Amino acid sequence: MRFLLLCVRGDCEERGAPPLEHVSSPVGYGWPVETDKPASAPGAHPEARGADGAAGRQSRATTVKATVRATGATDWLTTRVAPRLVALALGAACILMGLNAALLRLNLPAPVDGATLAALHGPLMLVGFLGTVIALERAVAARTPWAFLAPLGNAAGCLTLMAGAPDVVGRGLMTAAATILCAIYLRVHRRAPSAAVDVEAMGAAALLLGDVLWLGGRGIEDVVPLWLLFPVLTIVGERLELARIAFLDETVETVVEALSGAAVLGACLLLVGSGAHLVAGPALLGLAVIMAYYDVARRTVRARGGVRFMAASMLAGYVWLALAGAVWSLWGLEGLGGSAYEIVIHAITVGFAFSMILAHAPVIIPAIVHRSLPYHRLMWLPYVLLHAGLAVRVAGLLAGGAGTWQVGGAVGVAAILVFMVLTLARVLTSGSIRTAVRPGRPATAQASGSMTTQPGGGPS
Repeated sequence: MRFLLLCVRGDCEERGAPPLEHVSSPVGYGWPVETDKPASAPGAHPEARGADGAAGRQSRATTVKATVRATGATDWLTTRVAPRLVALALGAACILMGLNAALLRLNLPAPVDGATLAALHGPLMLVGFLGTVIALERAVAARTPWAFLAPLGNAAGCLTLMAGAPDVVGRGLMTAAATILCAIYLRVHRRAPSAAVDVEAMGAAALLLGDVLWLGGRGIEDVVPLWLLFPVLTIVGERLELARIAFLDETVETVVEALSGAAVLGACLLLVGSGAHLVAGPALLGLAVIMAYYDVARRTVRARGGVRFMAASMLAGYVWLALAGAVWSLWGLEGLGGSAYEIVIHAITVGFAFSMILAHAPVIIPAIVHRSLPYHRLMWLPYVLLHAGLAVRVAGLLAGGAGTWQVGGAVGVAAILVFMVLTLARVLTSGSIRTAVRPGRPATAQASGSMTTQPGGGPS
């Protein structure tokens, strides 16, 4: 299937840098995203831009290398990538400490002990990690320095709390970061308004509201429902945009917007009265069903290699989101003897959000760090561990088996650690995306519905 090209050429000369080719991906719809592949310098091998054969490709590669050497583009890109690496490092620290806290909450041995750390498990995972990586993706797409204060603030706020700083400091940093993220979405909306941006903005608003309530002294159990909507609506918005590019009509977009608004409304109503689960739960269930039906992953799962892996991760994520919506609808967050709360939280964060991270990592990570992340069959290992561990954990909760619950939780922690190690190893050994970007459509683009621009500006 051919997809509509949404690639915009940026103008980098005002920053003292060479013009760059841009990639349309889940990062920054309609917003140019830089790669370290400089465009041909004026007057340099103009015949290469129109060549279609092997000689043309070789000429373009030679031009790229000559331009990098002549302009010092590598140094410039290193400067641009540096704050992204800092934010990623802080986000990695948050998830590592969050996983440590998860072991503590499972009553299992952990490298670092402490009741305070165990209590920060939710903020570290939802805000410190997911909030950082999502805000970092948005900051890269926004292409403005102040936007990086959002991911840095989310991570710094959680790590500050973990270090023992006053609550007002850490929570204040998180609230400021969420405010900046909302400002980023306002900037995006002014430049390219769409239903997908509106849905993602709802998620950012839910994060901000949760942070404000926590800063004001509300309990963690009051703000978690709002925090949960942040990754859900962000991912739904991103997939909605790609579905719209492919074949989605405006009616479905309107329904998704309405369900997203209902989910936020339901989470807010939980603060004032009972019965709000009958609003939030069905809204999440409806989002899962609609997005799974219209997502291109239903078609690309029949492919092979990395495309199939990405599609399988997305579809599995929708299954867990549907389960969370169903449990939330039927029992609320306090039902099943208290197990419903944990089932909903982990079905959304681990089953849905992290499964979507598995799917999008081969596209998003190269866009952020300018290093390729090629597919490898070992990527199925964290996929299997993640979903099998979560299934065991849910079964243990429903059956009341503490041992089964602990085993499932430990397997889930191992899955995330395996994914992090595999990703780091593949990124460090794969090289720059300058050598990874090829004429023709990459496999990861097929799964996500994105396309790349060629030197001549046409679609692959």
